[in-house]
Amino acid sequence: MSVDRSGKWWIGTTPNDIKQYLEAYSAEGCSAHEFRQAKCGCGGETFELFADDNEGCAKRTCTSCGAEQFICDSEEFWSEATPEKWKCIECGSTSANIGVGFSLYEDGEVRWLYVGERCSNCGVLGCFAGWKVAYTPSKQLLERV
Repeated sequence: MSVDRSGKWWIGTTPNDIKQYLEAYSAEGCSAHEFRQAKCGCGGETFELFADDNEGCAKRTCTSCGAEQFICDSEEFWSEATPEKWKCIECGSTSANIGVGFSLYEDGEVRWLYVGERCSNCGVLGCFAGWKVAYTPSKQLLERV
């Protein structure tokens, strides 16, 4: 991982740099212990991202094949959501790599999750949404990115 922190925004060179960004982003609160990168069934790693931070839900659309995938348990909350489309703060691109950082309880259940992104055009890293997971069992969410 080689994240450039020298400018206004953190810039990542690979999708896995989202992990380093989310670890730093979450350090003052519910620290992210686990990370999963989003990959489409077609093999694609770039997506459009939609999320509602208030409702705690997000969905990704593959830029290669158009397949849509709810992130973690988002489908349960989507009908009440008013999702916003992610757009890079630097270049305006709407295509990104997506990764989810998970804060876990000692028993491995999910406490909090962070939906991070890396602009596939300019590399700017960020966290578009995050929410508390207030139920168990929740370990299955780690595999639903």
